[in-house]
Amino acid sequence: MRRPRPKRRLRTVISWLCGVLLAAIIGVLLASVVVPLAMGWVPLTVLTGSMEPTIPPGSQVVVKPLRPEQTQGLTKGQIITYLRRPGTDDMITHRIIDVAEVDGETVYRTQGDANNAPDPDPVRSVQVRGVVRYHVPLVGYVAQLTTPDQKRTGIWIVAGLLIAYAVWEVCRPKRKGSGRH
Repeated sequence: MRRPRPKRRLRTVISWLCGVLLAAIIGVLLASVVVPLAMGWVPLTVLTGSMEPTIPPGSQVVVKPLRPEQTQGLTKGQIITYLRRPGTDDMITHRIIDVAEVDGETVYRTQGDANNAPDPDPVRSVQVRGVVRYHVPLVGYVAQLTTPDQKRTGIWIVAGLLIAYAVWEVCRPKRKGSGRH
């Protein structure tokens, strides 16, 4: 059996690395764009380290939106995203550490995993925006640096490159003796 030539070996390694990179890109796009879009979930960027090590800064959390009447099933240990104060846009993502009943209303005590003390104010149902389904590390940094138009353009470019790569792999000429059938 003949030993592969160095050029062929290099091509094989490059092809393998391209495949791995392609698979990683597809995985990140599925997790950060396609799944949230298909499920009606909301991607948000984590800006602080209050949830480390569980969710590091720069991660993109994917949140399943909840209306106030849907929060009754939330339990201790779940990670939620809520408004710091009703009527504001300032959101926090922390873990529920206790569920209580105050004046006939369910309230949640929350705390960041990296914080030494619980958050000062209980979270009311009207403040809860949703429950975190999962997070994708580092993707939030990219999301923060790009506008919605740039994100859309990037998605189309990546999709086009993936299609071009697939067409190339299917249509490229086969060499005799290359071991490909």
